[in-house]
Amino acid sequence: MQYDYDAMTPPARFSWSETLRALGRPGPPPPGLVGAGSLLLAFGLAAVLVLIGLGYAWHDNPHRYFGERKAGTYLSFLNLLATGAVSAAIARRLGPASFARFWWAAAVGFVWLGCDDLFTLHEQIDRGLHALLGLDPEDPVTDHLDDLIVGGYGVAALVLAYRHRADLQYLTWMHRILGGAFMLFAAMVVVDFLHWSKTLEDSLKVVAGTLIFVGFLAARLELCELGRDSPGLEDDVLGADDRRRDE
Repeated sequence: MQYDYDAMTPPARFSWSETLRALGRPGPPPPGLVGAGSLLLAFGLAAVLVLIGLGYAWHDNPHRYFGERKAGTYLSFLNLLATGAVSAAIARRLGPASFARFWWAAAVGFVWLGCDDLFTLHEQIDRGLHALLGLDPEDPVTDHLDDLIVGGYGVAALVLAYRHRADLQYLTWMHRILGGAFMLFAAMVVVDFLHWSKTLEDSLKVVAGTLIFVGFLAARLELCELGRDSPGLEDDVLGADDRRRDE
């Protein structure tokens, strides 16, 4: 089964004004999004509060169940892995459409982010670069290299989204939800950069990860609404980029 992208009849050009107008008035959410999204977000928030509460109650340390190989990290890892799985499922159903490349790249990216979160790969890269260049890991100039790596993930995501903006403009509920997730992600980077609170940083990470998962779930549901399922693989599944090349 594939998404019949012809049903979406995308325009030849991307329009910022139309996209922003659609974000302001996105229409009703796709069936199932409100219930599933609310449940997932409530679970994420409750999990964060429970972990903080248990850390306070049993160890007088709110960060006790966050950090490397702790419950909070595993929860964040599962969020990212689930988002990657949703992305891969969308890509498979888009078939040969160029838009599928966005979802395959997102799937690989979220699996990488999950592994990074679980095994602190960005911190290992930071330490490796310091060792390779013979720099002091505590040098105030290079001390935030790992923060820049994390920030770079967000920049890479924006570049990828921009390249596929003509197709993504239809997924208005995904945009709105990921907008909230991106603000939480930015706040997490700031908290990490300023060394304010590891508990707050990891809490923001878990909630942002949950919102990202909900956003990609919204995309899957929106694609089901925008297109129709085609039982035959012989139908050509085209995205907006393909249509522009054909014109």
